[in-house]
Amino acid sequence: MTQAILQLNREKTIFWLLLGILFSCVSFYMYFINTTIHNVVVRQNLELEASKLTFSIGREEFQYITMRNKVTLPLAYSLGFKDIKNKTFISRNSNLIGIGQTPTNQVSYLTR
Repeated sequence: MTQAILQLNREKTIFWLLLGILFSCVSFYMYFINTTIHNVVVRQNLELEASKLTFSIGREEFQYITMRNKVTLPLAYSLGFKDIKNKTFISRNSNLIGIGQTPTNQVSYLTR
């Protein structure tokens, strides 16, 4: 009789243990499905935002090209730009640096 009661307790323990494991597995499954759906929605939103930004950049580039093509020599003259006769070039003069000295931001002007 005591052997049957001990066996019945062991079966109850195994039953509740298996039920707990099943509940844990179902809980983890639901959590992972929820996380997967959430990540898919976030990815779709990011892809939509990226396509909007790409479209915006394309529109801005098209406007830039259109405005750049509108600039002509008569327009530049009307805005006050002039042709120059003497061109001035700027370069760093390496002769100003002595031995053991550190380079400075001195600039030399060359006129042609």
